Amino acid sequence: MKSLLRLVNVLVLVMMVASPLAVGDGAPVAKAQDDTFTLAWIPKSLNNPVFELGRDGCMAAAAELTASTGQTVECLYLGSVNSDMAEQARVIEDAISQGVDAIGVSCNDPDGCVDPINAAIDAGIPVMTWDSDSPESNRITYLGVDNYTGGVAAANLLIKEMGTSGKVALLTGVPGAFNLEERIRGFKDGIAGTDIEIVATVACNDDINLGVQVVEETMLANPDLNGWFFVGLWPVFAGQGAMPQFEDAVLNNGLKAVAFDTLPVELEWVQDGLLHGLVGQKYWGWGYDTVYMLYDHVTNGTTYADWTDSGMDIVSINNVEAMAAAWENADFTQPLPPAYPPEDGKFTLAWIPKSLNNPVFELGRDGCMKAAEEMSGLYEGVEVECLYLGSVNSDMAEQARVIEDAISQGVDAIGVSCNDPDGCVDPINAAIDAGIPVMTWDSDSPESNRFTYLGVDNYTGGWAAGELLVKAMGEEGKVALLTGVPGAFNLEERIRGFKDYVAQYPGIEIVATVACNDDINLGVQVVEETMLANPDLNGWFFVGLWPVFAGQGAMPLFEEAALNNGLKAVAFDTLPVELEWVQDGLLHGLVGQKYWGWGYDTLHMAFSHALNLYPYPDWSDSGMDIVTINNVDAMAQAWETSDFTQPLPPAFPEE
Repeated sequence: MKSLLRLVNVLVLVMMVASPLAVGDGAPVAKAQDDTFTLAWIPKSLNNPVFELGRDGCMAAAAELTASTGQTVECLYLGSVNSDMAEQARVIEDAISQGVDAIGVSCNDPDGCVDPINAAIDAGIPVMTWDSDSPESNRITYLGVDNYTGGVAAANLLIKEMGTSGKVALLTGVPGAFNLEERIRGFKDGIAGTDIEIVATVACNDDINLGVQVVEETMLANPDLNGWFFVGLWPVFAGQGAMPQFEDAVLNNGLKAVAFDTLPVELEWVQDGLLHGLVGQKYWGWGYDTVYMLYDHVTNGTTYADWTDSGMDIVSINNVEAMAAAWENADFTQPLPPAYPPEDGKFTLAWIPKSLNNPVFELGRDGCMKAAEEMSGLYEGVEVECLYLGSVNSDMAEQARVIEDAISQGVDAIGVSCNDPDGCVDPINAAIDAGIPVMTWDSDSPESNRFTYLGVDNYTGGWAAGELLVKAMGEEGKVALLTGVPGAFNLEERIRGFKDYVAQYPGIEIVATVACNDDINLGVQVVEETMLANPDLNGWFFVGLWPVFAGQGAMPLFEEAALNNGLKAVAFDTLPVELEWVQDGLLHGLVGQKYWGWGYDTLHMAFSHALNLYPYPDWSDSGMDIVTINNVDAMAQAWETSDFTQPLPPAFPEE
């Protein structure tokens, strides 16, 4: 009880309001009873600089939200002085008794957090974890860094500083700790294929003095060492002068060192030339993002994946002053300048579609141009340009020449939608050999050396289409599918996802799957033939939009059934012609690729990869838009204005 009374003295109440964020698919799970939304933000312990920074982020989010909606939102900062699970459990119990609307917690122990978290959820209070997870609990998501990707980023930094050959050593904490092992695994994968040799991996058991000792011993044993990766910052806390062998080698003998975290003490080491690169967790975002995510979950029913990537900060001598200023001001709202800004002050992306004069690619071009405009205003001294290059027709030979032209122009990065996955390999690899990073979007070339592919998850899209059709027609009935070229991987994945979803409903029978070979007129023909053969059909899934391009009136049997006989139809893509069909009652749901994001996101990703050495997974999900009669007008307006920056209203607002 004394500890709880002590906690009352350290509570921080912050008034905040909530601005509507991206709207999710689910229903609101709770509503504040008194027009006040209260979040309990619970760190492992108090009096820790990274948690205090997270608290400041929580406060900043509160102030922003308060300024935008008029609803009072409180950020309640609760914790115990020491990192103790029993104390933390009592803190969570106290938050429950106070009737907070949501809880965000960094767990001292994953197992020990299960019962307190589940008790809160049983009381109707949603909980998410941040920094430190409790995966066996019923928390809605975990917000944390991808330690493997952080290790890859550290490898990229060290390669940038010391080159692709040399001897390196690694310092870790407690051997076997999952987060540290993931960083090491990422680092090792990041240097794979180079001539870098790891000659030692030493551990300090999270002890500062032992860290100093093993680093110095390793320096003595390896006088020709070229690089270090400090998987954590333990010996840095000992202060400058504690590791004379290490410091002399860095300052006078060309030794390069990178480390995890971006605490002020490490920033000083970068400023003084003792560290050359840092990979930092977004401590401020632990509070800032948690507030927004939980508010949106409670208010709009937004759902999240099991794990939410909190992102990373990449720091070098080029942007360390900006990071130090952010710490000093406790203000991380401004984007960090690039770790390796372009020497000429200009970053140019060649954005290359399959062909020109295609409405979806033109929309992507607009997204790319918008990103360039925004980013040119964000980073002082850096002009960002989107160069729209392509051939009139979808021709691989022509596209190869376009890529060659981009290389000859000396662009800084390339984003390409490949006409042929195999045909793109040599042009992409030629660009990479010239030092130009390349990513693919919309259409991939997986055998090339592109750094990532940005595209829709077609299986998930098919699943979403199944969900839309069941919502429209109910859990029983006969349905037919229209596909394009049989065997095309993207279409087969959509069909597989659709079938897996509707398999949950034994009353739904797929009576026909017909193909049109991507031909509009053949699409019209096979749809009408299927309608004749199945006059009692209840639903259609158009895996692509081929027959819709023929225009209204081209499929009289289909249209009559849709308008007057209760036939329901869903389709892939969200082009304006399809939006008109939704508005006119001929289609009842659309699953759309984010064409605008093909350009907008590609520019952001290529910029971050090229100038911050930011690693991306082999595939990056571009996301989907779900359109029904409830939000079709908003989507049509976005197309009309070519502005997709605003979140789409919910497809089913009544939920």
